[in-house]
Amino acid sequence: MWNKDHSIRLSVFFTRLFLGLLALGLFVVPGIAAFFVAVTQKPPVVVTAISAAFYLCAGPAALLLWYLDRLLGSLSRGEVFTRENISRLRRISWCCGAVAVICLGAAWFFFPFLLVSAAAAFMCLILRVIKNVFQEALALKEENDFTI
Repeated sequence: MWNKDHSIRLSVFFTRLFLGLLALGLFVVPGIAAFFVAVTQKPPVVVTAISAAFYLCAGPAALLLWYLDRLLGSLSRGEVFTRENISRLRRISWCCGAVAVICLGAAWFFFPFLLVSAAAAFMCLILRVIKNVFQEALALKEENDFTI
């Protein structure tokens, strides 16, 4: 039977899988970018742009995945509306914002990065809204805790 614990475990599995794929990408992205440029006959600067954008985004992406793993761990312990989780959501949103800015700059050299930038900016917005909801829920929870 599917339940909350299975869902959290599946989310943790995919979070860690993506962290592993990100680490693998650090080694294979230049080769993949070079192959792409050779096949599509794009200018060689595109290899540099793709590689640079990936490496610049790798830090925020790794932080995002680490904070997400910590958030899921907290949720699995039943700790939902906490200051730590609000802080984690804020940091995750800033990581998405950083990726959006980096990819916006990379779009100057390779236009499809504009789509990645827009998606990351949209995720930043969604996470900020969720963070605000958590913040309001925490305030209500704290008010309830003081009420007899």
